[in-house]
Amino acid sequence: MESDLVVDLKVNGSSLCFRTLQGIRIIQAAAGAGRTMLITDSGQVYAFGKDSFGEAEYGGQGSKTVTAPRLVESLKNIFVVQAAIGNFFTAVLSREGRVYTFSWGSDGKLGHHTDSNDMEPHPLLGALEDIPVVQIAAGYCYLLCLACQPSGM
Repeated sequence: MESDLVVDLKVNGSSLCFRTLQGIRIIQAAAGAGRTMLITDSGQVYAFGKDSFGEAEYGGQGSKTVTAPRLVESLKNIFVVQAAIGNFFTAVLSREGRVYTFSWGSDGKLGHHTDSNDMEPHPLLGALEDIPVVQIAAGYCYLLCLACQPSGM
């Protein structure tokens, strides 16, 4: 007997059972700003919740709420091991130690040289471009990366 994933949504105060994830092993969950991302043991990412800025998680622009987890198509070629959600952006960490960011970020705040509201994940450029990252965390308007260099952390 396979178990369903039960998530307590605080929006309406009741627990929901997602049968779309039946048989899928979730190894990490990230929540923030009204949305949630789930990482599977095979590196796939599922997302649900608020889509106020048209984030890549939901495949389109507009203001809507996704009520059941959906596979994030834009991340299907990246083996994701961790996700972090800021207020208006999302970051994921690949098993190779690369950090990808996407969503809303004006003035280059997503860490790569693309449009401010980039719907596709792109790897960080700059100081961490060639350094493996082992863990990420996000807050309202920041992304923290724990990097591992050959000489130590």
